[in-house]
Amino acid sequence: MGLIDAATAPLRYVLHSAEGEAHAVVPIHDVEQMQTHVLSAVEAIKDATEQIEAHVEVIEKLASSLLPLTDAVATLTAQLSLITEALVPVVAAEREVAHAEHEVSRLGHLFSRSRPV
Repeated sequence: MGLIDAATAPLRYVLHSAEGEAHAVVPIHDVEQMQTHVLSAVEAIKDATEQIEAHVEVIEKLASSLLPLTDAVATLTAQLSLITEALVPVVAAEREVAHAEHEVSRLGHLFSRSRPV
């Protein structure tokens, strides 16, 4: 059952009851009961309206934050691109150092003697 259905159910009940008894004499007790149902329906509609208004406010705030968020993501992407470009030479230098270390370790093995046991 949707929010609107829940809010209007008491009112539909009252209208359905009144429709069925349109030509009959309605005792005062029934009128008071119908008034109670109508008041309940009005309160439920009021509460549902307030909740819908609160949801609309939240959605409006969310929508207004999308443009700044999009701008922030674009700025971050540009900054990451600059960082990546700056790291390319560092990565290349690191590879050269690793290669040099490997060559030095190979040279060390050339000069070592193997001793018989």
